[in-house]
Formats: sequence, C-alpha cells, structure tokens
Amino acid sequence: MTVDYLKEIDSWNYKGFVEQVLMTPYFKSMEETGQLIGPGGCDGFVALADGQPAGLFEFVVADDSLEIGLALKPELIGRGFGADYVRQGIDFGRRHYQTELHSVMLTVEPANKAAIRVYEKAGFEKLEQNEDGLAMKLSL
Repeated sequence: MTVDYLKEIDSWNYKGFVEQVLMTPYFKSMEETGQLIGPGGCDGFVALADGQPAGLFEFVVADDSLEIGLALKPELIGRGFGADYVRQGIDFGRRHYQTELHSVMLTVEPANKAAIRVYEKAGFEKLEQNEDGLAMKLSL
C-alpha cells in the first residue's frame, strides 16, 4: 500500500449504499506515526490490475479468524468479478498471515443485496444482523 494508491482509492465514488471507501484512518495514521494503518488497526492491501488499483482488501487476524473489509473499483462492479475477487483476496490473506485460520468474517450493509449475493456465492453464510450491519462467516 502506498499513499498514491490511497489517494486513488479515496477518489472512488459509488452509487447506492456506500458513497466512498473510508481512507481517512490511513492518512491520519501516516501523519501521526509514519505508517499506513487502516480502520480499527487493520492492514490494507491494494489489488492491482494492469498496474493500476482495482480493489482494496483490509485484514485483521483475531484468534483463529480473519476479519476482512474490501472494496472493488466502481467501474469493475457488476461485471462478474466479485466472487473471484473475494476468494483471491482471502487466499492472499491466508498466505500473508501464515497462521492457522478456521474462518473468515465480514460485515456488510443489510440493504446491499448485490454484495450479499457475491459473498454468498464466495461461500459466506449469514450470521446475525445488528446496528453495525449483517455479519457473515466463511468456514475454512
């Protein structure tokens, strides 16, 4: 992840449930610590296609679970890449952290039906819905 990639991702605008990806914590951590640290202390990784940012994955390892956040470049949404993108990102996270993981967790806005379908296609199951959103789990 670089500051230039962060600026690019920060410029992405979505229609619907999420207007943009929350990149402020990365910029703030860079100012305060000189390190790029994402929301909640997560590690952020840019997904590249033809040398250009195509997506973002955020990871936190908690016990034996990998908690993820993700975004796909707006122009790539709805083109059938979603489930493969999710699976490839999870594979990258598992290789990167090299620890015994039993599940992958994520939270999604309940009204974002398209994203929920993508996550289900990638193997996630709905767990519970609360004020933070719909929690989903993929057992490994």
